[in-house]
Amino acid sequence: MDVSGLPVWLLLLLVVVVAISIAVAAISLTNRVMPEVGKEHNGTMSPFITVVGLVYGALLGFTVVVAWQQFYAAHAVVANEAATLTTMYRQTVAMPEPEQTQLRQLLRQYATAVAGPEWESQSRGATSDSARAEITGMYSVIGGQPSGAESGPINQAFLNQLSVLATDRATRIIDAKPRIPPLLWTVLIFGGMVLVTLTAFLRMGSTLGHMVVSGTIAVLLGQLLCIVFLLDHPFGTHRGITPESFQQSLQVFDSVDRGT
Repeated sequence: MDVSGLPVWLLLLLVVVVAISIAVAAISLTNRVMPEVGKEHNGTMSPFITVVGLVYGALLGFTVVVAWQQFYAAHAVVANEAATLTTMYRQTVAMPEPEQTQLRQLLRQYATAVAGPEWESQSRGATSDSARAEITGMYSVIGGQPSGAESGPINQAFLNQLSVLATDRATRIIDAKPRIPPLLWTVLIFGGMVLVTLTAFLRMGSTLGHMVVSGTIAVLLGQLLCIVFLLDHPFGTHRGITPESFQQSLQVFDSVDRGT
């Protein structure tokens, strides 16, 4: 089942339901299998739960930190890509016609393509042929100018920015793909289920209270895993990172056209 396209609220609700179900099922099973075990059994289980909790907590905490760093880096790349577009558009003010009009049209088409079709599909590994073609077109326009033209310095500055834009685009496309390997996901999910199951072997005075405590632990672990999943899919339907930066770039383009 592919859950990457689910809304955030529905994904969180699904995690809560599954976590509570696992906790309740584990307690019901242990109560049926070992009905004669009393509270004196807690002293034997506590060291095992402590060791598993420390190891799993360290692994989960490390994964959350790494996932957040990758998410933040992806956000910075998007912001830099949009800012580079704005700089390039302003640089066209110093260019002669028809070069100015051609480059402005290509920059607009690129920003529109990235903020539109490409943004919806890049999390699935698909990219916009239009956006890629606009970069090639800008290289062609700059490369077609005479080497001794008066606009040579500004063309060189524009070309430098274009190289930055192409690099940021490639990085963004790479960042759109999940980084956490399936093996690590297997360990995280299995480890969480083991920890919740171990808490089911403890004994409390009230079965309902036991279910509440174990269910709370399960929900907490499930929510942390959900956060890792969302951070590892920064451009999914849940929209951790939005195309707002490119939409703002288009607004700046309009301002430049008005001479402001």
